[in-house]
Amino acid sequence: MSKKSDQKPNSPNWPSNALAIHGIERQIQLGELGEIKLPELFPIASPRYLVTYMNSQTGGRIRSSTVVSVTNQSAFRNFVRVAFYWGLGNQVAGSCNYLIPSGYTIDFGSRQIPGEITSLNCVSSPELHFHEGRVVVSSSYPQIAVSSRVIYTEGEKDSQMLSITDSKIVTYGKGNNQAPGAEV
Repeated sequence: MSKKSDQKPNSPNWPSNALAIHGIERQIQLGELGEIKLPELFPIASPRYLVTYMNSQTGGRIRSSTVVSVTNQSAFRNFVRVAFYWGLGNQVAGSCNYLIPSGYTIDFGSRQIPGEITSLNCVSSPELHFHEGRVVVSSSYPQIAVSSRVIYTEGEKDSQMLSITDSKIVTYGKGNNQAPGAEV
């Protein structure tokens, strides 16, 4: 579990309200908030959503990173796994696990990017530097909301943001235009 020092008190996502800070510090102390190192201790996560495009590059003039935001809408802490897949085949290039408290949104990244662009709560292990493919978002409880974007930057330290594109997200195992509840 993450320790208090692993959280980023000076990041834009850290609250300024004293009561909210106390609540977060208490959740960290209880082990309810933080990156998960031992996913086998938690309920099995089932695939819920497919992000159809992921890009994470650092080798050229234009760099990129994929950020997937997951909001836990269930009444319980929800174990979430974000797996970044190579474009060809079924090989996981990197992944990140997080136990998300009810009502919280966590940002998962394919690689670290400056906090001024977005503060990541969980970064892929290993970080991805020459990858293109897709992302599968799995969770213990189905009540999650997902958004994803590819952030394009320039400069050795991603110092200049060029653009942001949204990636298509579909229900896992369904097609793009599948009506809700319809069988494939």
